[in-house]
Amino acid sequence: MSPPGSHRSVFQDGFAAVWHEPALIAAELTWRWCFGFAAWALVIIGAGLFLDSLKISPGDEFLLGTLQPQLSQEAVRHIFRGSLARFVLEQATLVLGLVLLWSLAAAAGRAATLRRLVAMFSADEEPDTPTWEFVPIFTLQLLRALWSLIAFSVMVFCLVFGTIMAADERALRAGLWLSFSIGLAWAFGVLLNWFFGVAPLFCVRDGVGAMDAVTESVDFVARNAGRLLGLGSGFLALRLVWAATMFLAVLAPLRLAGHLAPGWVTLIMALVALIYFAGADLLYLARLAAYASLAEENSHPTPVFADSAPLEPAQPVELNPELGLA
Repeated sequence: MSPPGSHRSVFQDGFAAVWHEPALIAAELTWRWCFGFAAWALVIIGAGLFLDSLKISPGDEFLLGTLQPQLSQEAVRHIFRGSLARFVLEQATLVLGLVLLWSLAAAAGRAATLRRLVAMFSADEEPDTPTWEFVPIFTLQLLRALWSLIAFSVMVFCLVFGTIMAADERALRAGLWLSFSIGLAWAFGVLLNWFFGVAPLFCVRDGVGAMDAVTESVDFVARNAGRLLGLGSGFLALRLVWAATMFLAVLAPLRLAGHLAPGWVTLIMALVALIYFAGADLLYLARLAAYASLAEENSHPTPVFADSAPLEPAQPVELNPELGLA
C-alpha cells in the first residue's frame, strides 16, 4: 500500500487495504458468519435432541403444573435423573465438532484473505503468487482452538476451586486461586492465541510449516515489540469505542417497546448486533493487514540514503617531496 520510503504508518496501511479491497471484508464476513450460523444451528439441534430424549411421566407433569418450587424441583430432578452421562457425551461430541468446523472454516477463510494481503503489500515488482498452505493453517487454527479450550477450562477450574476455598473460609488460598491463577491462565491463553493467530501470515508469505511459522511470529514480536504494542493499543481503543457505541445502539430499540411488538424490537436489536459484529470483523481484518504491512517492511527495509548517490571513496593525498614541512 504505502510505497517504500513513505512516512505513512502501518496502522494507516491496515485500513487502506480494507478500503482498497472491499472484497476482503466480504470474504471475512462470509466465512465467520457461515460458521456462526452453523454453530448456532448445531447447538440448537443438539439441545433439541437431548430434550426430546427425556421422558416426562404423568406424575412429573402434575408436579410441574402445581407451580410449587419444591415440587417443581423434585420433578426436574426426576426428569434429568440418569441423563448426566448422555448429556456429557453429547456435549463433548458437539464441542469436538465445533472445533473441527471452526478450524476448517478459519483455515479456508484466513488463507484466502492472507493471500490477497500478502500480494497487496509485496514490494517486489513481479511478486510470486502466494500459496494457499491450507494444511499448516488448519493445524495452527486447530491448535488455537484447543489451546483456547484448555485455557478456558483451567479458568473455570480455578474459579470453582477458589469458590470452594472461600466457602471453607480459607481467604488466602481463595484469593490466590480467584485472582492470580485465573489471571495467569487468561494471560497465557491470550498470548499463545495471539501467536497462533498471527502465524498463518508467515505460512502464506514464506511458505513454511506450522511450527516454523510460530517461530517466525516469535521473531516478529521480538523485532517489533514496541510497534506491535502501539498497534494493539490503537486497535483495542477503537474496539472499545465501537463496542460502547453499539451497546448504546442495541439498547435504543427498547424505547420502542410500547409502540412495536416485542418481535420487531428483538429483530431490530439483532440487526444492530450484526452491525457490531461486522465492525469488529473489519477492525480485526485491518489489524491483520497492518501486521502484513509491518512484516513486509521488515523484509524490505528502506535505506537511509536511498535517494542519494553513492559516495566515492576518498583519494589519497599526494605529497610533493620537494616541498618541505613549514
